[in-house]
Amino acid sequence: MAANNAVLNRLEQKGAEADQVIEYLKQQVALLKEKAILQASLREEKKLRVENAKLKKEIEGLKQELIQAEIRNGASFSDDVPQTAAVTSSAGSKDEIKGEDEEVKKKEKVEKKGDKKEKKQQPAAGSSDAKPVDVSRLDLRVGCIITAKKHPDADTLYVEEVDVGEASPRTVVSGLVKHVPLDQMQNRMAILLCNLKPAKMRGVVSQAMVMCASSPEKVEIVAPPPGAVPGDRITFDGFPGDPEKELNPKKKIWEQIQPDLHTDDQCVATYRGVPFEVKGKGVCRAETMANSGIK
Repeated sequence: MAANNAVLNRLEQKGAEADQVIEYLKQQVALLKEKAILQASLREEKKLRVENAKLKKEIEGLKQELIQAEIRNGASFSDDVPQTAAVTSSAGSKDEIKGEDEEVKKKEKVEKKGDKKEKKQQPAAGSSDAKPVDVSRLDLRVGCIITAKKHPDADTLYVEEVDVGEASPRTVVSGLVKHVPLDQMQNRMAILLCNLKPAKMRGVVSQAMVMCASSPEKVEIVAPPPGAVPGDRITFDGFPGDPEKELNPKKKIWEQIQPDLHTDDQCVATYRGVPFEVKGKGVCRAETMANSGIK
C-alpha cells in the first residue's frame, strides 16, 4: 500500500511538471506569434515608406509642372499663351502639361467665334480697335521693387511689392528665382508693364510684369536710366499715343508686340530699333545682354 502511494505521488509530481512545461510552451508560442506580427508590421511600414517617397516625388514633379504651366498661361516668357499680367520666367522652357493643348484649342475656338462677330461690327472712329498695334498700346513705366520674397507655394517665383508711381504699391509675381538672387531684388529699379490683365499665380494676384532681357541661358532685369523715378513713362520716338487702360487678352496685343522687343548691340532696350526712353533722362538698358529678346 505504501509503495502504491509513493508511485501516485511521483505521478502527480510528474503531472505537475508536465503542466508547467505545457504552460511554458504556450507562453513561447504566444511570444513567437507576437514577434511574427511585429515583423510583418515592420515590413509593411517599410513598404509604405517606400511608396510614400515615390508619391512625394511624383507630387513634387507635378507641382513643378503646374508652376511652369501657370507661368506660361501668365504670358511671361511664352508667345503663344493668353495675355495676362504674369510672371517673368526663364525663356525656352520645354515642360508641357497634358491637357494644356486641348484647353488652348478650346480657347482658340471661342476666340474665332468672337472674331467673326467683331468682323460684322465695324469699329467706331477713334475706338481702341482703330489704333495701330504697336508699342504705344503698352503702359510701360519705371518702377521700384521695394521688397521681394519667395512665393510661399512656388520655389521658382518671387512675390514683390513694386512702386509704379501710384497711391499704393502693386503686387507682382516674377519667375526670377533662378536668375536673380533675392538680395539683389530689394529696392531695385526696373521697367514694369502695367496694363496687362491681373492674373492669379499660385494664389497670389500679379498686377504687372517685370521686363527682362531673355535668352535660353540667362535673364536680366531691364533697368531705367539714372535719375528716373517710379511712375515715369517709357516712350518711343515715332510711336505717339496713350496706352490702353487694360489690354484685352482676346486681342493678343502683347503677343503681337513682344517679338519686336530686343536689346541692341549696346544692350539698349528697343522696339523695332527705337530705344526705350524716359524723356530728358535717357534710355533703358540690360546690364550685359546684347541682341536678346525682351519679355
